[in-house]
Formats: sequence, C-alpha cells, structure tokens
Amino acid sequence: MCAKYAASPNFFGYCGPAKSSNIIDHLRSDIADQELKYIISEFETLYPYLQLIARINGIDDPFDNRVVEAYWIGNSLLNKIKKNEYLNFLQERLFLDKKLPKVSFQKIKHKIALTPFLPHHSFHVFNIFRRTGHDPNFQTIETMDECRINYGQIQKSKNDKLKFKGLNKFIVKARRLMITENKLYLSEPSIREINGDYKGKKFIRELKEGEWVSFHWGHICDVLTERQVNNLEFYTQKAIKFYNS
Repeated sequence: MCAKYAASPNFFGYCGPAKSSNIIDHLRSDIADQELKYIISEFETLYPYLQLIARINGIDDPFDNRVVEAYWIGNSLLNKIKKNEYLNFLQERLFLDKKLPKVSFQKIKHKIALTPFLPHHSFHVFNIFRRTGHDPNFQTIETMDECRINYGQIQKSKNDKLKFKGLNKFIVKARRLMITENKLYLSEPSIREINGDYKGKKFIRELKEGEWVSFHWGHICDVLTERQVNNLEFYTQKAIKFYNS
C-alpha cells in the first residue's frame, strides 16, 4: 500500500532513493518483501512519519496498513499525536530547524502550538512550505496540488468505454487545489487525464467507470473505498483550514 503512493514522487526523483524501477517492479509483481521495506525506509520524510504514527499508537510495524493509511489518506490514528511530540519530531527527526530559515521555522512552531492540527501527508505538503526531499525549492500552488494525494471518479470515454489514451491514461473527474488572496480551497470537479503506467510499466490492472481512485503526481495510486474517499476529503480540508488560519 505504501509503495503505491510513494512510487510517483520517487519515479520523478523528488523523494526517496534512486530505485523507482525497483518499487514499480515490486508493485507489478505484487511482492511486498524486505527489499521493498528497505527502499521505502530510505524516504527521508515518509518513513519518519510512519514511525511517529506507529510509535504513538503502540503499533510495532511502521508498515501496518492502518499506519500507512493514516499518513497518506488519513484516519483516527492521527488524533493521538500531541503538539509537543510533533514539534519535537519536526526538529529532531526531520531537522526542519536546519532546512528552513529560522524565522520560517519559528512561525511554523508558533502556529502549531496554537492551532488544532492533524499531521497527515497533505498537512505536511500545505503547511511546511518547503520540500524536504531532493528538491529544496519552496512549494507553489501547482506543486502542492501535484504532491497532495488527490482523488477522483473514473469517467467514460467518448465511446462510452474505458479506453486508454496515449500510453495508458484514465479520465477522472476531480478537484484542483486553488489559492485566492492567500487562501487555499478546492475547485469544483473537472475532467482530468491521469497516468496509469510508468513508461510502459503498470501495476493498475483494471478500472471501472464510477470507481474512486487516488492519484499522486499525475499517476493513479489505488482504488478507494467510500470510507477512504470521505477520510481523504476530511483530512485534506483540515490541512487547508490550518493553512488558512
């Protein structure tokens, strides 16, 4: 599950080790082994978050599905993470006090201390302001929208069939992240084309009209249940509210 969401930023070289083909090959073969765990453990932001969520909830395995879901999609495990624990995590595990300008880091600490938060993937994307992978640039609204876990519903093609376009593209109806007067919000749903493979390599076997899917950096990650769609909407909106506060 974790590899499905980590594959696309690793494919583009934004996060994790230079082993994107290994991750995708594992997904194509449906193999979750020690090699895959080792590769994902090299993601300098993702893996520490999994460890944090697992430790605070008394779960031994950072790759437990509940932990992975909490980080990428959102669930109740996030509720147990306290402000002081999270602030220590940002400084002692992610070293943001060294990666960010001092004034920026102090502002983040001050806001977290005063404002309710839930440390979901989108929360980090929207509110840390600076990428913590291999690209040290500040986020833009475009990169924030690509980096968050988006979700949409599979649509029919013009021929009323789910046909691939180009290499392997699916048509989805989804919302975009927008900003007006420095306030984030989600747009009305619109039609988008999302990749279903990585240079000819694919692990998504089949998708049906009406199914909800998640996608990351323009690539489909997984099919979502109704509960997961609702959770992803809820935790994304919580992250937006924190940004706007």
